[in-house]
Amino acid sequence: MKRSVLVALSIILLCSSLALPTTLVNAYYAGYETTNYLALENPVIDGMWSTSTEWDDAEIPTNLPADFHWRLKWTYPSNIVAHYIIEFFTDNTTNAGDYIQICLDCNADGGSTPQTNDFRIDYVGHNASASGVTVYQGNGAGWAEFTGWTWPDSIFVNDTISASPLNSTPHRIVELSMDRDLFDTSGATPAYAPWTRVAVYDESNGTVIAWPPTEQDVPDDWGLETGVYESIPEALTVGVVVLLSSVAVVVSFYFLRKRPKTESYKLIKT
Repeated sequence: MKRSVLVALSIILLCSSLALPTTLVNAYYAGYETTNYLALENPVIDGMWSTSTEWDDAEIPTNLPADFHWRLKWTYPSNIVAHYIIEFFTDNTTNAGDYIQICLDCNADGGSTPQTNDFRIDYVGHNASASGVTVYQGNGAGWAEFTGWTWPDSIFVNDTISASPLNSTPHRIVELSMDRDLFDTSGATPAYAPWTRVAVYDESNGTVIAWPPTEQDVPDDWGLETGVYESIPEALTVGVVVLLSSVAVVVSFYFLRKRPKTESYKLIKT
């Protein structure tokens, strides 16, 4: 087989291992993307990792801050439900003003102010009940409270101060389920690819950390969530990607390296 063919095959192998579901989108805050995969394991919304693999089937978003982690996946019991886990590694307090916040631009049409297809979910404190949740809807100028939701069908939340597979020091963990038939993202272009922002706040020191690191009131500056119908591929695990990357590099190096002069001389002579 020709050298060039083998090199091409190795590069194709590497690229295919890194491939994700792709789609054309409008502008959003560049570099902040995640894919919302169909769950392999239904999560238990109890504010902790119920098993050591409970969230392994959810993609880790790009460019996560060091002290803050979140991911999501979806199930379809009878409607589309998005499930989130949010971890704040440096917060082990239970202050009444602590919060997590999820912003969703359901139509992915952006804007410099929240529009009617934009929603904001604030979970304040540590009281896992409807009283801790406030939902807002955009009105073109800012946010207005949205009351057309119910607990626990539309939104359900639980949180604890616990250790996790990601950090052995007890810290704040919040799990949340959201009815995506109510917060419908099928109107995005393409469908099920809304823009989003997730943030945490620690009242004890006034720290806000957000993904992306932008404002809650500017949908133009939120990240991208791409919903897909399949579960997360095993080919995207870190070990497989590293292995295939190594193979591609070794094969390319072997066939593109400069040959010794003695070998070249012999080839010319014959």
